[in-house]
Amino acid sequence: MTHTPTEPLVLPGVYQFEQGASINDEQWFRFTDAVKEAFWLLPAQLRPYKQLGFDMNRASELFDEEGSVTFNHKDGEGYCLNPFYLRQTLSDNFRPYRKVESQRCKQDLFVRIVLILLHNLCPESYYITSSCPQSWRFAQRWLAWNMDMFTKAPEKIPASFVIPGAIEHLLLVKTSGPGKQVTTEEWEAISGIEFWLAQQHNS
Repeated sequence: MTHTPTEPLVLPGVYQFEQGASINDEQWFRFTDAVKEAFWLLPAQLRPYKQLGFDMNRASELFDEEGSVTFNHKDGEGYCLNPFYLRQTLSDNFRPYRKVESQRCKQDLFVRIVLILLHNLCPESYYITSSCPQSWRFAQRWLAWNMDMFTKAPEKIPASFVIPGAIEHLLLVKTSGPGKQVTTEEWEAISGIEFWLAQQHNS
């Protein structure tokens, strides 16, 4: 399923997704199970918050009984931004289009992981685009490294874009494992490296 946004995305860390079809129960179960696993494999500092900004201590808190995923992220000053929200069932009572801006916040990697899992485990359900398509690459590598999942990105990544092996290994080691500690400064360095690589590729 391909989708062309009505206007170009220009800021890094901005994601747009629009629901085109409901997700069947089998796909939804596989998706939620994978999201829970990813939640626990991330360092605690990279995990999402509850919708109102409180700490999320259990992966099950990402989901509700109505079949939706909801979480939030915070900027560098600790303020909540627009929450992430997606549904299993397409409904006329809910707006199918969502936009999430998580640029440079520590939960941005989790946003990317969830959207890649959605694209691969619930195909044809959502149209997904990013303001920086190259950013899918590291999230894909994280899923391969931690969960042995080899995934397709929600949109085309230039074949010529490559993260150097030594840099990729360093980033994966730092962002993998619940026992790891990732400070705000360290995350800013990680996201800065990712963005610099994308800029170098585009220049």
